[in-house]
Amino acid sequence: MDKKTINSSIANQPFFSGLICIGISSILSLACTTLLGVVDLANIVMIFLLSTFLIATSLGRNAATFSAFINVGFFDFFFVTPRFSFSVDDSQYLITFLVMLIVGLVTGHLAAKLKEQIKDVSAREGLAKALQNLSRGLFSAQSDEQVIQVAKSALEGPIGIEIDLFITESPEKLKSTRFDMQSVAWSMQSGTRIFHEVDEVDGKSIIYLPIRSELKTLGILVASDPTKSLRYYGRDDLLQTAANLIALAIAQLRSVQAQELSKVEAATERLKSAILSSLSHDLRTPLTTMIGLAESLQDRNQNINAESKADLETIRGQGLRLSSMIGNLLEMARLQTQGPTLKKEWQPIEDVIGSSIKHFSTSFLQSIVKTSIARDVPPLFFDEVLIERVLCNLLENAAKYSSESATIEVSANKSEQFVEVSVIDAGAGFAQEPGQLFEMFARGISDTNQSGMGLGLAICREIVEAHGGSIAAKNNESKVGSVITFTLPIAENAGLPKL
Repeated sequence: MDKKTINSSIANQPFFSGLICIGISSILSLACTTLLGVVDLANIVMIFLLSTFLIATSLGRNAATFSAFINVGFFDFFFVTPRFSFSVDDSQYLITFLVMLIVGLVTGHLAAKLKEQIKDVSAREGLAKALQNLSRGLFSAQSDEQVIQVAKSALEGPIGIEIDLFITESPEKLKSTRFDMQSVAWSMQSGTRIFHEVDEVDGKSIIYLPIRSELKTLGILVASDPTKSLRYYGRDDLLQTAANLIALAIAQLRSVQAQELSKVEAATERLKSAILSSLSHDLRTPLTTMIGLAESLQDRNQNINAESKADLETIRGQGLRLSSMIGNLLEMARLQTQGPTLKKEWQPIEDVIGSSIKHFSTSFLQSIVKTSIARDVPPLFFDEVLIERVLCNLLENAAKYSSESATIEVSANKSEQFVEVSVIDAGAGFAQEPGQLFEMFARGISDTNQSGMGLGLAICREIVEAHGGSIAAKNNESKVGSVITFTLPIAENAGLPKL
């Protein structure tokens, strides 16, 4: 234990401080008694005043006050005639006693106050260094765990407190902590600090400080001191500043992490698109050659047997399907990297529906398509090629998951701001959540034998949303078949030339 700690411990115990003051006055009285006749009484008074000053700087204001009174008594008893009594022959000594007492009290008070100010300045200098170390450590922290470690090492030792830092947005995750969870939850939810001079649970001075950034709570800082109030030397204000620094550090970490995640996602998307594009181009050429050779063999060898014809047709059909899938992959990669290139024109939706059905019927000869177009459907401003692509994909999906001779219905109706186009089939319906069907590589029925990669509806969504519409899927209310509906906006003045 160092000298400073011993003095502080004695100063906090009045009984021992009083004994020390009495002892010092006794020693001075004995020492100065031997100097009587050599040293004037005025100088002896100065020696007693000096002792009061030294006691004030060592033991504090209360000890100095007690020393001033004790010194007056000892001076009267040992040095003023008649000696060894408290009687005074010369009444002028009363003035000496009064001046000695006042000077002792004032000197002791000023010395004690100066000591307290020096101690306060020294303590606040330590707090400032702690904040500086905290700021420097937080600047280099790379994770939440490092932030917690830096906060504890920078604040606990230098300030003499216990620190617990929790980085979480939910108070429910702290149920196992040893603190008052009601105070923790209220502080995090309200964003205000809670201070207990003496905590009712464990008798500590404790403060709850929410870690907040941009009106969002990121965690909570709990500080406690079992020996004295956290208000001493403005430690509560320092902890508030520390909480603000920690909030800035965590917000910076979240921003950096979000940027890194965004970069990784962007790089992943670029890599995925590059791979898809590369595979699509590298596979399309040999597929086109294979399909061309199969068709050439069919044309040049009319007299081959039925089995060989069937094999050639299978090769050609599978090649066309694979080519279609690769085309979808390439189209999806292009849509995600570049977005749809729209060439909008004013045109009736029924013309596009008709051309889509005609194109669809060349591949699905046995399917029956019925149309139902309301008379009040106005011309729309859209890209004919892309919307035809959407309708063809929806018709092909409806045919794949229905019986060969099933009827497919295409309807178009006007709502307030949109035209709704629906493709209705009588197939098996969707086995999974319909909202997930428009994600890449999602399949409506997982155990189907139909070819495809689950990109058709994803492409439809990209195209429809680029037109300002939306697309949704659901099972029929009759529990037979499904309905996929997309919308196109009715813009009264869009695309019209200015007069």
